[in-house]
Amino acid sequence: MHYAIVEDRTEDQEYLLGLIREEHRKLGIPADFSCYPNGEVFLKEFIPGTFEAVFLDIMLEENDLNGMETARRLRCLSKRIPIIFTTSELGFALEGYEVHPLDYLLKPVEPDKLAWCLQEIREHLAVPSCITIPVTSGQGAAPVNRPLSLDDIVYVEKSGHCLLVHSMKDDIRTRMSFSDLLALLPKSGSFYLNSKTLLVNFSQVQAISEDGKILFKNGESLFCSRRTKKETQDAYFSYVFHNLRKDGSF
Repeated sequence: MHYAIVEDRTEDQEYLLGLIREEHRKLGIPADFSCYPNGEVFLKEFIPGTFEAVFLDIMLEENDLNGMETARRLRCLSKRIPIIFTTSELGFALEGYEVHPLDYLLKPVEPDKLAWCLQEIREHLAVPSCITIPVTSGQGAAPVNRPLSLDDIVYVEKSGHCLLVHSMKDDIRTRMSFSDLLALLPKSGSFYLNSKTLLVNFSQVQAISEDGKILFKNGESLFCSRRTKKETQDAYFSYVFHNLRKDGSF
């Protein structure tokens, strides 16, 4: 496991590194580290696929690139890399949600919270980043298997005898059923079956309004049915708060 630690306080950097190293020693898993004093240096040297996770101080010094902006730019380079914010103030939690951090660690970091976080990282990395679905190209044509990134799925709707997958790149038609598709998706809470005709990827949702309008991050929107509106809102809020703090601190 190779971790990046972006922290401008040397004592905090060394303390966190020591906790991670000790936890890996207990598990018998090798761990490597790359430490950076600020966001600029980290982003300049970052190469996708180099790290399993990034521990990022959300309160980096103001005269450098702050933690939130560093995280935003990192998300443009890597959608799935786990970001763990370290912070001495919890007030940034809601703001930080936009970059989908895996966790928050309050300073001084407690060993049991760090152990929980490392377990989350391992579980996150065990989830596949893409699935393969049979794509229907036209009437009478044989379906062609196509890889599909989970992060690219916005929502899926029933369209005749097919499913229409709306992704960040294009729309994909498949003759799979919802049950077949759900069997391929991770049970992480991100994918929610709103009804028998609509599957929503909560990680692509910007907000759900009081009237049931689902606003997606790519600018698209659609409405829940009146019957499923409250259930969908409750499921989304549960997803949001579960991801803000999985150990129940929020």
